[in-house]
Amino acid sequence: MNEMLEKYLLEAAGIEKEGLSSDNPYKSLGFDENKKRLGWVNSVPFSEVKKSLEEICSLIEGKDIFVFVGMGGSINGIKPLISLFKKGSFYTLDNLDPEALSEIVKRKDNLEKTLVVSISKSGTTKETQLISLVLKELFSQTLGDDQWQNHFLWLSDNPSFEKLDTLGWQNVKKISIQLNNETDIGGRFSSPNTLIFLLPLFLLLGENFNELEDIYNYFISNQKNIRKNAYSICESLKDEPNAYFSPVTDGRLGESFSSWLVQLFQESLGSKNDTLPVKTLPNNKDDKGFFNVELDLKIDNAVVSLMSQMYFFQNFIAYYAVLKGINFVSQNFVEKYKQEMGKLESQSHREVMIKPLDLDGIINKVKEDIKPAHKFIEIVLYFYPTPEVVDIIERKFKEVFNQRKLLVFEGSDWNHQSYQAAFGDKDTFYVLLTLPSYSSEVPNISKEILTRNIDTIRLIAEATYFTIKDKAVLFSLLS
Repeated sequence: MNEMLEKYLLEAAGIEKEGLSSDNPYKSLGFDENKKRLGWVNSVPFSEVKKSLEEICSLIEGKDIFVFVGMGGSINGIKPLISLFKKGSFYTLDNLDPEALSEIVKRKDNLEKTLVVSISKSGTTKETQLISLVLKELFSQTLGDDQWQNHFLWLSDNPSFEKLDTLGWQNVKKISIQLNNETDIGGRFSSPNTLIFLLPLFLLLGENFNELEDIYNYFISNQKNIRKNAYSICESLKDEPNAYFSPVTDGRLGESFSSWLVQLFQESLGSKNDTLPVKTLPNNKDDKGFFNVELDLKIDNAVVSLMSQMYFFQNFIAYYAVLKGINFVSQNFVEKYKQEMGKLESQSHREVMIKPLDLDGIINKVKEDIKPAHKFIEIVLYFYPTPEVVDIIERKFKEVFNQRKLLVFEGSDWNHQSYQAAFGDKDTFYVLLTLPSYSSEVPNISKEILTRNIDTIRLIAEATYFTIKDKAVLFSLLS
């Protein structure tokens, strides 16, 4: 069966839906409607990687600070990569709260050495556009209207380049996310086989093509063993009644890999089968209620280990989904809160009415509304929290709800990694929190732009609440 499923997966990669035989399960389970989504299965030759990177070498020249802007799969694969190298000149931005810009603004004297890489498959991802426009104003005000374009790069799908032009990025360099200029890789499958991963890796390696080639080829040499390993674990879990998984990762990666893992599992499997509960807790291997999923392959190079684990978990999902009859490349319910946002935005002179409450009051409200069936509590913070704030929230909730698993997320990240699973989740209660007020004073950025971003944060929180309100509360957290 392993060889047969592998054959089907490799056969389906890069082929149009109508080109597949009817007995190939990926014909119904590996396409987003009729859109190809299995381009991640095969790696291109390194010569194509090098060709794509050479296209932007002139833009990179003289830059030593890099800011990556994106949401969900466009950014989550970059976070563990940066953590491995521990370089202070690499940043990720995926939060609309103006506080998230503080590190970049502190370094505004070095903007002439900074490159912003904005990433969006569609080119229109709302949060990515809004964050990028804030940075555009910062660079324009600091370096001048004739210079800021030299400090921006967009990674997108080729058909989206014209959209980007209409959104104010006409004279900014754009390059295809995929190395073959195709459009058949979705966000959570874009690392490690696209420029979303390989560009930051190239930069972190000091633009050394030889090192990059060695890493890339080492990774490719592992792929067949990885696919075999992934199937063997799927086979052992196929009859289990739930998909409570604990992806176990290389200890060198710390917590930086968690967002990527949660998104891959939750968005691929969540709300796809009414009788299959889904929850993902990375490195939760001592909890007997969760099934460990771990690559059994020792790899000395930390970057190759990261790439191999990404590919392993992707293949695990692809095989497991077939065994459970799940389309793992779609995320139809993500549109629910976006549609709700559209309705709210269309209301003229609308006031966002989110009740302010202190933490104790919020906890009391949760005690009133939570049901015995809720085994988990997910707290979603629609702001840029300090570690101290997260610690206080976790501690106080654990004191009261010590029989339940508690998870805390940043809102910007959560909506792009876990909302799909949340929509049909019967096991979890959701606590959505905004702030009564956000900082709207950032040097060289207009208050109008910052206010627009803050309003969008609240809008996303409100729209999310309205679509899952039977198992959620929404409050503005008073300090």
